[in-house]
Amino acid sequence: MIWWLSDEQRARAEKLALVALQEEHDWLTSVRSRFLDNLQLCVDVEIVHGGEKFTLAVVYPTTFPDTPPIVMPHGELRLSNHQYGVGGELCLQWRPDNWDPSVTGAMMIESAYGLIAGERASDGRTDVVPSDHKTSLASELRFETWRLMVPDGAWGSLEGHLPELMVAISLTMTARQLNRVAHLTAIGARGSELWTSSQPTPTNAPARSGFLLRTQQDMSVLALHGGGEFEDLAKRVPELAPFLHNQELPFLIVLEKSGRRTAYDMQWSKNGLPLLIPYRIIEEGELANRSASNRDAISQNRVAVVGCGSIGSKIATSLARAGVRKFLLVDEDVFLTGNLVRNELDARAIGWHKVDALADKIEQIAVDADVITRRIALGSQISSITMDSTLELLGDCDMIIDATANPTSFNLCAGASSRNRKPMVWAEVFGGGIGGIVARARPDREPPPLYARNQITKWCEDHGISWEATPQGRYEVNPDNGPPFIADDADVSVVAAHATRLGIDILQGGETAFPYSAYAIGLKKGWIFEAPFDTWPIDLRSSGAWESNTSAASSEIIRGLMSELASETNS
Repeated sequence: MIWWLSDEQRARAEKLALVALQEEHDWLTSVRSRFLDNLQLCVDVEIVHGGEKFTLAVVYPTTFPDTPPIVMPHGELRLSNHQYGVGGELCLQWRPDNWDPSVTGAMMIESAYGLIAGERASDGRTDVVPSDHKTSLASELRFETWRLMVPDGAWGSLEGHLPELMVAISLTMTARQLNRVAHLTAIGARGSELWTSSQPTPTNAPARSGFLLRTQQDMSVLALHGGGEFEDLAKRVPELAPFLHNQELPFLIVLEKSGRRTAYDMQWSKNGLPLLIPYRIIEEGELANRSASNRDAISQNRVAVVGCGSIGSKIATSLARAGVRKFLLVDEDVFLTGNLVRNELDARAIGWHKVDALADKIEQIAVDADVITRRIALGSQISSITMDSTLELLGDCDMIIDATANPTSFNLCAGASSRNRKPMVWAEVFGGGIGGIVARARPDREPPPLYARNQITKWCEDHGISWEATPQGRYEVNPDNGPPFIADDADVSVVAAHATRLGIDILQGGETAFPYSAYAIGLKKGWIFEAPFDTWPIDLRSSGAWESNTSAASSEIIRGLMSELASETNS
């Protein structure tokens, strides 16, 4: 839509405001209007200050007056410190974040003059105009091509440990188009590090070595050159002289006398001169600051996730983000291209066993993760020794999650849970994504998993549908009338997220946030669900008994039973 054609009155008002501005101020020496190729209205103006002429273009966007006009210099010029790059638009008094449609293009020109005049004092000095623009880190980095990520705690490790002039550092490098991101992974020589990052770093990223050094120089002298080539670099910064004899130049983090830190990637230019590429240092905060979970309590527990498909992969990665660091992953399946539509894994996992690819994914979230994998399906045709050892591992875990929707697997997980008195969580998506069920069983608080499952089955039957009529293990259903229902990634994610919350609640300990032990969650209208997100709590009554804790048996009882079982039998 062409704003000046649809709002002729506003277009004429803009013209009159420009005429009045020129008549009122002698610093505005020229105003000319033209149309760009896309019929955008553009006003070219000439401003004079201190004997210097500034030619600006005021471009009215197609969305005017809902958004402000764009004011920028003619040509690739840097007119102000409040400018989006060389030749870019000026950041003026009115911007998209505080725009008022009543502001005119003439008022924008007047604001531009105030900025230009404010930064240029009458005696030739350069003044600073205070910024009213509140920027976020993300917005600042839009124009930072090279970045250095420094994890929390890195600088603190140097206190009292850096009397030398320099110390070795290790980094990994990632690239996307023209952008480069360096990740600081260690400070100190290999084997005698002062600090090592506990944060995950990208897999298969090239390694880079370098040095952290002290200097008495002000590195801003180099920054003013935008990095670039230096014939006299050794003279400017004597501490860099030793590196200039090497064929391969290092990455540098420089601690200046003032306490300021700067970073550079040193390379040889095509002209054979040292090239300094400045990197923007980004200091990362502690990961736990973004999590609402009790990470200390959660990290001490090992969680078994049986089934690493759509639900299991989402639960495992979400638990890792919440602070779980110890996992047992059980699944025999291989990740195929068709699994991309619902699984947490991506194309890099195609062809790999799901447990192995999911273990890699977890280690990308938590560098200190301890992941045990078993490439089997519980109850499948494998050796009894393999099955027995896997079930023992399940019993050693602090919580068991069954995400298979397979009755055999559930029964084996339930047995390990009850026998070892370990809490269990399970989740299933109903066929077609109509909804799902999440449930938990905690020793002596809820019935053992098999009893709980029977109560849930009875609950479904009481509401007019048998458990067998809610297809398990399939994500599609073909109703008699209408198109088929298919559970997509969003449907599976909802059920997985609720199951994860049940698991975190158990791991954190204390009073539970969930008054019921099982919930039926609706995602479409159907069965008992009146609408999406219609949730039905399921109250599980006390029934059955968890097995006794054999670890509490006395040594006399154990020796007596061993002797009885090992004795010979006479015919």
